[in-house]
Amino acid sequence: MIGQQKEKSAVSPTDLPRTPFDRDDLIVLWKTTAHQQKLNGQDQVYHVMIKRDLQQIDATHYHFEVDNAIQKSRIDLAIGDILAHLRKELKNYDLEIAIDITSDDIEEVKFLTGNDKFEKMAKKNPNLSDFKNRFNLDIDY
Repeated sequence: MIGQQKEKSAVSPTDLPRTPFDRDDLIVLWKTTAHQQKLNGQDQVYHVMIKRDLQQIDATHYHFEVDNAIQKSRIDLAIGDILAHLRKELKNYDLEIAIDITSDDIEEVKFLTGNDKFEKMAKKNPNLSDFKNRFNLDIDY
C-alpha cells in the first residue's frame, strides 16, 4: 500500500510544467527572492544575488557569476531552494542556473596619498566631493 502511494505521489519529470517566461520576469523574481533571503537572515546570499544580474544562455539556461570561492560556496548552499522557488513561480521546471567564479581580474591599486584615495572614492560617489566642499574639509593623510 505504501509503495502504491509513493507511485501516485511521484510526478514524472516530463509531466512538470514548462510555461515560457521572459528574462525580465526571471530577473524581477530573482531580486524578490534575494530580498526574501535577507528577510530570512541570509544576508550573505542576498548580497551575492543582488550584485549582478543573470546572463541568459538560452530560453531556460542562465549563467550567474560571483567574485570568489566564498561567495560561490554560499550561493551553492542556497541555490537548491532558490531554484525550486523560481521554477514554481515561473511554472517552468526546465530552468537551470549555472554559477561560476568571474574571470575578471581584480584591479589592485596602491594609493600614495590621502588625496588619491579620496579621488578614487569620489569617482564612485560624487556626493563625497559635495560633502568635502560643504564642510570645508581638508584631505591629508
